[in-house]
Amino acid sequence: MRVEPVSEYPPATSRTLAEWLDADLAALHGTESRSRLREIADARAMRRAMWASFLALGSSSVILGLVLLAVGVPPSAHVPLMIVGGVIAVASGLFFGRVRGWLPRPGTSYTTRGAGALGGGLIAAASIFGAINVFLIPGIVSSVDPVPLLALDAGLALVLVSVFVIPAAIIGRGRHTLRREAARNQRLAAALDHDRVTWGPGVAVPMFGPL
Repeated sequence: MRVEPVSEYPPATSRTLAEWLDADLAALHGTESRSRLREIADARAMRRAMWASFLALGSSSVILGLVLLAVGVPPSAHVPLMIVGGVIAVASGLFFGRVRGWLPRPGTSYTTRGAGALGGGLIAAASIFGAINVFLIPGIVSSVDPVPLLALDAGLALVLVSVFVIPAAIIGRGRHTLRREAARNQRLAAALDHDRVTWGPGVAVPMFGPL
């Protein structure tokens, strides 16, 4: 008769969802251990960060276009970009909202080459912005009409914030966000609890929790 070894990892049903979500339990296991709840939180954060970045880029093009209109720049050069940016912003906002009720399938993972926390995103954006402004500021100071260069500098700042700072902030808060939303959103909590009783451990993700 073959006897299965006893697993060192407790089954998902050995604790309630609230117990698995507990921050003190998460602290006991460190930040690097793999669990289904962390897989869910990280995947949701990655997807949310992507749509938030597109939303910010689209909104930035609209804001920059309005500024250019206000200072008298001919609209033919940037109004089409404003329209495209507005469409991207609206579509991204819709997809961003859909992430609220989304649970990734087991094994779903996303990777990013960017910063994984707000501090890293700020450093990356500030470094690039500073390096480019070393060459841009002398042109702004010496230009007879500095408005186009100032607009270019403002647009660069908005792009860097959209691409580096916003996604990094969302990714860095992904697990905290899932814990907060599960406490506030009964539908999400019910979906997580259903996942708790139906999920099975794997080699890469041996535990349901902690978060």
